[in-house]
Amino acid sequence: MIEAKKINFSYSKNFALKNINLRVKNGEILGLIGESGSGKSTLLKILSGLLSQDSGQILFENEEILKASEKLVPGHKEIKTVTQNNTLFPNISIAENIKYELRYYQKSYQEEKLKSLADLVKIKHLLSKYPRELSGGEIQRVLIAKAISDEPKVLLLDEPFSNLDSIIKKKILFELKDIISKQNIACVFVTHEITDALGLVNSLVILKNGKIVQKGSSEEIYFSPKSEYVGLLTSDGFIINNVSLLEKLHINEASKILLRPEHIFFKNTGKIAARVKHSIFKGSHFEIWFSIENDPDSAYYFKSEIKIESETAISLDFEGYLILK
Repeated sequence: MIEAKKINFSYSKNFALKNINLRVKNGEILGLIGESGSGKSTLLKILSGLLSQDSGQILFENEEILKASEKLVPGHKEIKTVTQNNTLFPNISIAENIKYELRYYQKSYQEEKLKSLADLVKIKHLLSKYPRELSGGEIQRVLIAKAISDEPKVLLLDEPFSNLDSIIKKKILFELKDIISKQNIACVFVTHEITDALGLVNSLVILKNGKIVQKGSSEEIYFSPKSEYVGLLTSDGFIINNVSLLEKLHINEASKILLRPEHIFFKNTGKIAARVKHSIFKGSHFEIWFSIENDPDSAYYFKSEIKIESETAISLDFEGYLILK
């Protein structure tokens, strides 16, 4: 439905998008992940037709769309963007805000569409209210309803849920996935929070300094990161290149270990000697921070159902860790 082919763009000596290629089909969500400044929002503006690339093509339904610089009014009527900013008109009701997007349609269609959108996005009880009366999560639902009101083919999400608490965010993300599927929309979801994307997207694209460094499913990228950058971006983790520890694990000293909390096991007969530094209560578990024997400045953690007192000597096993070349 939407495709980027060999997109290049630069606005300074310090930043450029380089040879970007991606494709999103109907009903699919593509996650665009990267650290701040990696080019996520810039790429989204190019996809939306609001910013002109230096070279390359943006295809919509297999036809090249004009650059922003080639149009009197930048953008594309079939491509809509939702951001974290509240763009609702403050002095009209939620119903009127949504119907404003449908202002060129007949009144009867506006009412019919408003009802179906309210049911789909679960905002029926909000229609008579004003934006100032809504919570952050409710505003995001309304913004999604506005964006899909005139049935766009592509929905671009630029970190729209970054200001929401985790429970509300998860609820909206699950609802969003259903909406994308039901409306058969192609969606690109930009976030710097990998946990927002895992389990939601059909595929992931990882950006670093304007380049795509890895593509694949959530599982492929999580379990087989191609670099230290990707590995640490996709989850809490630690890079270990302690030579004596690598030897103990029978790993070539030229390698690095990407060690995640789930790779660390507390065992009385473990091969790794360690000492507990902190035991932090997290509600469902404790984070047990420890240092490795002969490396007192090291700091790693694993999850435990029980509290372990500081300075306790423990033994551990590392299993399932990833070896980075």
